[in-house]
Amino acid sequence: MHFNLSEERQMLKDTIERFLSDNYGKIKNHHEYSTLNEGYNVKIWNESSDIGMIGGLIPPKYNGLGGSGEDIMIIFELIGKYLCVEPFLSTGLMSSTALISCGSNSNELLEEIISGKKIISFCHSEIESRYDETSVKVKATKNNNLWYIDGKKSFVLNGDQANIFIVSARIKGNTSDKNGIGIFKVEAKNSNIRSYNTIDGYRCSEVTFNNVPGELLCSDEKAYECILETIYAGALAVSSEAIGIMQKCFDLTIDYLKTRTQFGKTIGSFQALQHRMVDLMIEIEQAKSSVMLAAGTYNSEKLIKYKNISAAKNLVGRVGKLVAEECIQLHGGIGMTWEYNLHNFAKRLVMIDHLMGDSDHHLEKFKIYNSY
Repeated sequence: MHFNLSEERQMLKDTIERFLSDNYGKIKNHHEYSTLNEGYNVKIWNESSDIGMIGGLIPPKYNGLGGSGEDIMIIFELIGKYLCVEPFLSTGLMSSTALISCGSNSNELLEEIISGKKIISFCHSEIESRYDETSVKVKATKNNNLWYIDGKKSFVLNGDQANIFIVSARIKGNTSDKNGIGIFKVEAKNSNIRSYNTIDGYRCSEVTFNNVPGELLCSDEKAYECILETIYAGALAVSSEAIGIMQKCFDLTIDYLKTRTQFGKTIGSFQALQHRMVDLMIEIEQAKSSVMLAAGTYNSEKLIKYKNISAAKNLVGRVGKLVAEECIQLHGGIGMTWEYNLHNFAKRLVMIDHLMGDSDHHLEKFKIYNSY
């Protein structure tokens, strides 16, 4: 069994790596772009469209260039390696997945995502929902054949720059019913948005809807399926991103152990530290294999797809925390200084565990899907 990339995917990987290396070659680029008013570099976002980086996340059926699990893994592993802050997760993958899953006539919006002309954010998480896909308190009411949205969504990725929101709202039923949910397209300008930077330097928002008009894209079973598809696409993406970050942390630590001297020799020559690095390497390779399996079965039937992504997200969450802690400890105090880039990768690893469901949540999901 081999894991070699096809010629087309190798070309995609090489092109994106050159592009990100040119724009994110130094950690100061990450700091600079994340503190811009937009929370990312608009020029880089537009140029990423030109090289097919956004299109690589969307299937050819919708005028994209990829959209398979392998494409998602390749692109987000490089995004993790370079700590890229542009809205590839929120707009490029999650919003496009939501639009496709709704089955609505959204080809025009997908074209605008691929071209980089519009930022679209998926609004589902709420303050009290934790990771429950069905927990939706935001309400949608119908008046004179028009829908109006009321309530608050939390942790909306890149919400302050979004032109459009894809919003889950309760049409009927209790807060946690699978049925009774609708997915709506809402113009962002009609909403109240409070933005903030997360601990890892990325941009999020709280979005409040006060009788805001929305267009119903799908409802009930179709809406629940849309939510699951979007969240699990995001889970595969951040798991792949974590693989790129873990490998970067490992490489930085190896370089440090080879150059830092103590007692007249490099600290990498001490057997105890070598053993710790070998243990880390094994854990990273196991996590990578798990993500590769999830990527390879991304287009399989849903039970297999969700089970494998949950398994990968659970393992990535546990290994990511280990890698962050071990690499910081092995570096000592320098690992947490602002000028050194290791702590930026460590903080993103810790944050990834809490995105799209943490390791405990996905362990429970794995047990459920494995029982069928």
